[in-house]
Amino acid sequence: MKKLLIIGAGIGQVPLLKKAQQRGIHVTVASIPGPYPCFQLADDVIYTNIYDRDAIVEEARRRGITAVTSDQNDLMMPTVAYVAEKLGLPGNSFDTVMTYCDKNRFRDLCDRTGVPGPRHAHIGTAGDVTFFNAPLPWMVKPADSQSSIGVKKVETAEQAMTAVHEALAKSPTHTAIVEEYVSGKEVVCEGLIDHGRYYPLLLGDRRYFDLPNVMIPSQTLFPSTLNEQFLERIIGYEQALTAASRPAFAIVHSEYLVNEATGDICIVESALRGGGVYISSDIVPMATGIDVTGFLLDRALGIESDMEAMLAKRTDRAAAYVCFYLPEGIIRNVSDIDLLKSFPFVKAAYIEDVVIGKGTEPPTYKGARKGPILVSGKDREELENNIHLVQQILQAEVTDGTETAKGIVWE
Repeated sequence: MKKLLIIGAGIGQVPLLKKAQQRGIHVTVASIPGPYPCFQLADDVIYTNIYDRDAIVEEARRRGITAVTSDQNDLMMPTVAYVAEKLGLPGNSFDTVMTYCDKNRFRDLCDRTGVPGPRHAHIGTAGDVTFFNAPLPWMVKPADSQSSIGVKKVETAEQAMTAVHEALAKSPTHTAIVEEYVSGKEVVCEGLIDHGRYYPLLLGDRRYFDLPNVMIPSQTLFPSTLNEQFLERIIGYEQALTAASRPAFAIVHSEYLVNEATGDICIVESALRGGGVYISSDIVPMATGIDVTGFLLDRALGIESDMEAMLAKRTDRAAAYVCFYLPEGIIRNVSDIDLLKSFPFVKAAYIEDVVIGKGTEPPTYKGARKGPILVSGKDREELENNIHLVQQILQAEVTDGTETAKGIVWE
């Protein structure tokens, strides 16, 4: 029997786990204890910190693991690579994965390959930020975190010092990066890499909540409405990064900022894993008909993929995730969620925590938003109309102890 080890036990790994078990594969997950859904689904569990890599290697060897993988989570990917490298399993080298997972190393890769990015500086201590001479505002980020944790836009040098302290604290390696702030339309790019060759799948438009100093996405819609020439340039940058780093195989998720007025493009980040919020497992297949999770599982198992045949069967539809947040307080009313889920264009609505009597928290990080709701359409116009209908149907009220109730915030 093939034995698959999945690093991590969160929601991003559930589609991968289920697909493996449907094939009769024995699945073990490795993670620290916690309320993670994969613990209830897996055949076996290794309760350990994902950064205790040598211990995971030894336990995987003892259990006869024959493949290792993960998806939709940056933090898991270095451990996946480490285990694969040590056990001689299909995968990417640890060094290749770290080039993408460490924001400082990734910026260096972009500089070497000519992929445009913001001015940036490595931060090892809070004092390092005083030497950064790009004009304000800046973005301060942990070098190796995810989900916007510890990421701040700062307008003054004083704010930067506070933000750096927080970013360093949120980084597993206690390192950070400061970047010149770049504005523009955010475009995400989903692709596959096989034997060091890049295959574009889908580009989409990202929208954010209107929040001060916190960057939290509210929606990502596919396909993008961006001019075709911009899309071709982005794909060219993805090909350049792939040619320089040459991963063996991967789902790759990248984010770019495009200034349509000036023609400037700036890469925000890239990762050797599928886009989170069910982008790789659900949204890309909804729009293209391509089984991205199946590709990742096949390659981790050492099964070759006929890329040309797979891409030749693609479809062209529209799909999106939609999130929202609720003002801080107690939920006192919720509309009929079953009605929302009954619409054929709503594939899933992950809003089980929107229940009467439950408290809400302020939207200071991605995990505080509600959803996602996965929506489809035959094209972007129909998709936008379907999203508008979702927003009309789903209603909730929150009270903060006053007589005035507040509703859902969609943007």
